Amino acid sequence: MEQRITLAPNCSLTLPGARLFFAVTCLFSLSFALFFVLQGFWPILLFWALEMLALGVALHASMKRRNYTQTVVITDSQISLLTRSQRGETKQEFARHWAKVRLRSPPRRLGISRLTIESKGRACEIGSFLTEEERCLLAERLARLVGGMNESPPLEVAK
Repeated sequence: MEQRITLAPNCSLTLPGARLFFAVTCLFSLSFALFFVLQGFWPILLFWALEMLALGVALHASMKRRNYTQTVVITDSQISLLTRSQRGETKQEFARHWAKVRLRSPPRRLGISRLTIESKGRACEIGSFLTEEERCLLAERLARLVGGMNESPPLEVAK
């Protein structure tokens, strides 16, 4: 029996969509900037270029984020966590019988919680890109599948 949970950030913007958005935004804002340049306020072009550079960097970072995924595979004996990112793949494995799922409270009032799988002094964070509600639901689901320390429940068949 095997349970597989795949996590990915919500990136609904496609690469062609991002390019179109950037081009339209550049052209639209350039028309306003040129109006002011024609009035004699030529430094506006510098600020327009800096704004578009910042927007381009933000879009690039957002598009890179869409390649990030985490896959949790739970079998009768172990838990595997496969993380794919721009830097490549990493795989961590934990003995299911000794693993513990822990949802850590945020250190500050407005901070975000951390969901980890821990075993024998090792810990791995999962779902850092999820919303707080999604992270809590995932923690509950993983806790049911993994069980407590020394208590691994049988895996249910997905229907």
